[in-house]
Amino acid sequence: MKNKNYSLYSILFVFVFISSIFFYFNLWNKNRIIVDAPSYYTYLPALIIHNDLKLNYIDSKPAYYKNKVWYYKIEEDKKLIKHPMGISVALSPFFVAGHLIAKVNGAVQDGYSMTYQNSLSIGVLFYLFIGLYFLRKILLEYFSEKITALTLISIVLGTNLLWYTSFEGLMPHAITFSVWCLAMYTFFQWLKTSERKFILYFSALFGLIVLIRPLSIVAILYFIIIGIYSKGGIKLFFSFLKYNLKVVVVGAVLAFVIASLQLIYWKYATGKWLYDVYMDEHFVFSSPQILPFLFSFRKGVFIYTPILIFALFGLKTFYKTNKGVFWSTIILMSITIFLLSSWWAWSYGICWGMRPMIDYYALLSLPLAAGFQIVLNKSKFVKLFFAGVIFLLVCLNLFQTWQYKKGLIHYDDMSKEAYFKGFFQTKPSIEWADLLKPYDWERRENHLPQIEYSPEFFETNKKEVYLRATNMMYVVVNEKAQNAMGALGKDYSANSTFFIEHHEGNTISIRSAMGLYWSIKPQYENAITASETSVGSSEKFTFEYLLSDDNRIAIKAANGKYVSTGSKWPFILKADSDKIEKSEIFRYFVIGK
Repeated sequence: MKNKNYSLYSILFVFVFISSIFFYFNLWNKNRIIVDAPSYYTYLPALIIHNDLKLNYIDSKPAYYKNKVWYYKIEEDKKLIKHPMGISVALSPFFVAGHLIAKVNGAVQDGYSMTYQNSLSIGVLFYLFIGLYFLRKILLEYFSEKITALTLISIVLGTNLLWYTSFEGLMPHAITFSVWCLAMYTFFQWLKTSERKFILYFSALFGLIVLIRPLSIVAILYFIIIGIYSKGGIKLFFSFLKYNLKVVVVGAVLAFVIASLQLIYWKYATGKWLYDVYMDEHFVFSSPQILPFLFSFRKGVFIYTPILIFALFGLKTFYKTNKGVFWSTIILMSITIFLLSSWWAWSYGICWGMRPMIDYYALLSLPLAAGFQIVLNKSKFVKLFFAGVIFLLVCLNLFQTWQYKKGLIHYDDMSKEAYFKGFFQTKPSIEWADLLKPYDWERRENHLPQIEYSPEFFETNKKEVYLRATNMMYVVVNEKAQNAMGALGKDYSANSTFFIEHHEGNTISIRSAMGLYWSIKPQYENAITASETSVGSSEKFTFEYLLSDDNRIAIKAANGKYVSTGSKWPFILKADSDKIEKSEIFRYFVIGK
């Protein structure tokens, strides 16, 4: 029986699926130069349209370019693009095409209209198609058509690569993934055939990878280890390099020339060959967040991309059959995870899943396919069970991608409680939002541990706190209403800053930033105001914890009633409740201290 091209059909299926997303969500008419994309993309309109990589052109229309061009203002009032230029280089042919189409159609040639964005999105899809096509060739060297097809579908539809190919396709990840696929194929072909063209192709691709994301330079270890095991040992591999020394040197120079385009830009824009573009960001190597990076409900790799668990299974197979793939993957991913989790913002801000890992899905595709092969080569019952698991994990990713699109998965504040509370939700709820946990990035940046909320912490804390009611509003001093306390602040501010002063037992007083104490006012229906300069009986409260490992508390006033949030604007706080229910619960936060 003729072997069917399931893997080719799988690529076609992926592209039909992604195209349907573009049309269903009308992405062709929506801005996709968002999040960090404006910074990666700035090189193209700056060079091709304005011929001004020093960005002086934005001074003529500062309001127009405010959200379109990201830059640092550095010494001597110079402007510097923050992110590397690799993505701009990769997409430059498609930008030029969009520029010409805009000219022919009489559209505005500003670099940001839908004509440009659609041309660039087509470029991203082109890269993805080429990447998947050559990844298919690699996988077929080790696996059957069916396993290869399943892997190609899973690696796109079962991971956050889908999001970064469609909704945020102009971020660097889909292109980086695709270039990795090409680099792997050309390097493997060079080892297999010794044809010089393949090492030159690889060198150019690797140079582009480093130009896109300089941290990826450590991935050269992956290819060196693959080469050592492929040739039968270190000595034989270096003999192979020596035999091909001339082309290897040419390839190294080619890779350096491409990667050094960034150095040339820095020299042009700043006068220096090397420049710390992340001047206000850094690594925290003394505190890598490896476990949260991999397993936290905030953004953990295996929580939000659980299908990658099969890659762990697959490594076992390669340990037995191909130690080159095993050790190269283990060593590179160990170093990469350490580096990525050491970044001060280890969850990488506004993103769906752990987006920097997408760049390495090409390298993880081999163990992922091996993991699929292990579980699908078992007995019929086991095979059906795991086939069902894989199918459900792909469906889970599609559903959660939709949830993220609708704001039902928070971009950075997820918690275990919020994850399970919102697991099947299709509409946002205050109850779910209340379970989100903001991360104190200022403490992380200052090399300080996160605050572990507990009764002991509350009893000893002398720093300012913010209180948030279950209506998701922060408690503030309402100066327009005789300093009445109301849960009406959309964000924490100076007016929502309080200091807890501890007395005997669990008795406390609460002082505002203006130095005035909370006080119960029986004459105003037991409303709470920040109005007293000293502490008396009416200014003393007691607190109760709802969970010892959480930051939820209830506050009882001197009249024996719990402080409650009003149900109508301006959500006045009153001590009028006999029991703790939803309106009597507050969360306290210590932010940025």
